[in-house]
Amino acid sequence: MTAHRARLRAAWQAGRAGGRLNPSDVVTIARDAAPPDTIMTADVGSHKIMAGQAWTTRAPRETLITNGLSAMGFGLPAAVGAALSSAPGTPVVSLIGDGGFAMTASELAVASRLGLGLVVVVFCDGSLNRIELHQDSEGYPRAATAVDRTDIPLLAESLGCDGVRVESVSSLEKALSGAFAPGRTRPLVIEARIDSAQYSAQF
Repeated sequence: MTAHRARLRAAWQAGRAGGRLNPSDVVTIARDAAPPDTIMTADVGSHKIMAGQAWTTRAPRETLITNGLSAMGFGLPAAVGAALSSAPGTPVVSLIGDGGFAMTASELAVASRLGLGLVVVVFCDGSLNRIELHQDSEGYPRAATAVDRTDIPLLAESLGCDGVRVESVSSLEKALSGAFAPGRTRPLVIEARIDSAQYSAQF
């Protein structure tokens, strides 16, 4: 079993770009920073597949991922719902792509108004990556997949949240170092500018 887990882990890390912030780095760093009983919600996209393979859950209903029709825009509202329906103080982190975040970002105002100390990590690569990979595999030109860059920290601040942009492993670790402190009542939104090359290796 240990050898099998090691092989899965190695395959999950395939395609990492040296010196860059990779999707697998984001998942690993977030899991390491979060308390053991953290509830994680994942939106839909390439990052969901990365998170679903490696996020360690220790109890039922601590990982919330939409499957089947896999509707984008699930992650942030699910995090708000999880925070409201769980025991007070339960840590909640949402892993979201920039496309899904664009659909529901205004829900941050709800989280702020309700005093929910959510941690929202946005995987930013400027595209609907999963759709691009499918278009590539079918030999189609890429069409309607670009996601306009948004100043996510500024948007977060305007909605009553804390916001920070990171582009490296060390800066993400720093941003998450105190993110799950007990008693936090202001959402934290992290714009993680990732290198999406790893997604191609995982497709």
